[in-house]
Amino acid sequence: MKAICPKNPNHKEFITTAHELHEWVVTNDGEFIEDEGCLSIVSPPDSGNIWTCKKCGEEAIMAD
Repeated sequence: MKAICPKNPNHKEFITTAHELHEWVVTNDGEFIEDEGCLSIVSPPDSGNIWTCKKCGEEAIMAD
């Protein structure tokens, strides 16, 4: 999997989604107080996601 910016192939950073498992500090009612950080990655970035070039905002083309 490789993301390529269609506007400029020299652009190498992209924004996409991933899912992480975090521990939270909560009240006794379950209300959020603080994020203790990431425990693990549930689902890493996927080629089926939308990937947007961080530099110019173009939607990336995905290559194998």
